[in-house]
Amino acid sequence: MRDANAPLTLLACVGNSDLTVDGAFLVTREHRGSAPSFRERTRELFASAAGLSERLDAPLLRPLLAWARGRPGAQLLRVVLLATDQDPPHQQDTVFAAQLLARWLTERFTSTGDQIEVIVRTLRANPADYDQMYRAIGQVLRQLAPATAGPVLVSLTAGTPAMTFALTVHALDRFGSECSFVYLPRNSQRPQELRLRRLLQRAASLADARRELERGEFGRAALLLQQAGVPRSIWRMAEAADHRVAYHFEEAQSSARQALRDPRTRPLAQEFLRELDELTTAQRILQEKGGNEPVPHACEPLLAEMVANLRLVWQQEREADFLARLCRFHEMMLRWLVEEQLGAPVHTATGEATPAFRNWWRSRPELQRQAAARNLNPERITRPLLDFLLASIPAVRRDREILAQLNRLTQFRSQTFVGHGFLGVRRDDILALYRERAGPNADPMQDIEHLARRLQLGSQADWPERLRDALLQLLDQWETEQH
Repeated sequence: MRDANAPLTLLACVGNSDLTVDGAFLVTREHRGSAPSFRERTRELFASAAGLSERLDAPLLRPLLAWARGRPGAQLLRVVLLATDQDPPHQQDTVFAAQLLARWLTERFTSTGDQIEVIVRTLRANPADYDQMYRAIGQVLRQLAPATAGPVLVSLTAGTPAMTFALTVHALDRFGSECSFVYLPRNSQRPQELRLRRLLQRAASLADARRELERGEFGRAALLLQQAGVPRSIWRMAEAADHRVAYHFEEAQSSARQALRDPRTRPLAQEFLRELDELTTAQRILQEKGGNEPVPHACEPLLAEMVANLRLVWQQEREADFLARLCRFHEMMLRWLVEEQLGAPVHTATGEATPAFRNWWRSRPELQRQAAARNLNPERITRPLLDFLLASIPAVRRDREILAQLNRLTQFRSQTFVGHGFLGVRRDDILALYRERAGPNADPMQDIEHLARRLQLGSQADWPERLRDALLQLLDQWETEQH
């Protein structure tokens, strides 16, 4: 947290027009002959200080300081002057001008009872070279106290374009929301506080938010959009998507409902809520009826949601999360196929066969004999048992092949830190294992997509892409309106 007694800091570059003597500027734009250069003239003045204070003035700094002293919390004032001192020396170096100003400011303000500290920091670089100035000013600002030391005013009035550019970039990076940018217009005594910091921060937040949206990182995007000041309805939709990815459907509904109030996001929120209603209904049916009767229609929207979830984490290169979700998808797909094809109630929360399944099983003596020959226990609804039940159905032969290939990855999951072991997970490991059985060019996510399309699991599986594109379009429209 900021120290309540911390000083207000004014950062300013020193230019050739920052100092006058007897009302005249010292700078000579085209230095010729034996006349002393700006560097030499200010060095001589600094060395002969007697009676000089009343003759000096700082036409750019003085109005800035007077304005800064009137701000809340400016009882303590720290002025940091950035001046050039090149190697070899340059005739327009401002190092001695800055030292003159530091002495003059200290005398002028302490005589009136103000508490002021003036610091000169030298830049041993070419002020016209953007790369050199970027490095030099960055080094100086890193040496200053952090942003928690108090508010920072950054003057963009004096200095070369390369200096003010570097100062802007580094001040924003170093001090963030603690800094404000000010500018003294020509022939004016009243500085203007610029909106530059807010505009730059907004642009950076929006750029980051777009990148996160492209990756499907809806939670991070929501925070960045909120920081950027976009309409509440837009970032609420991103927040709703983040909840949905985590299967927190009630929280997702709560966030999406807030987007209903804005005409810009209302159609998007309505479709999103319709899909969530379907998912919550499916959850309720599975909980209330699953295991007592076959409910394949309830499994379908949840399976489509899992395909969307799998695709998202695969694209984000979250391989361990992919394996964890794949394990659930694989089992759920087997159960859905059995219920859809055979009408057997195989949904169970514990893995134990339900009374309804036992009744179904007792009426099929041929299946009992075949299962006993394979040493399968019908009291446990396991993957091998589910696959066995599907073996006699020609229509799902290709589906069983894909599921058998995916099963190799569910077995690998058990050996990793998201299963029962401590193996790490890399995409190369996943692909290598999968291709041992599925072929040299096989891709597990592509096969999952193929499975979902062939079994017509619903268009819901592409909701992250649809929402991402809609939010990006809304952002473009909003930014256009802002300009």
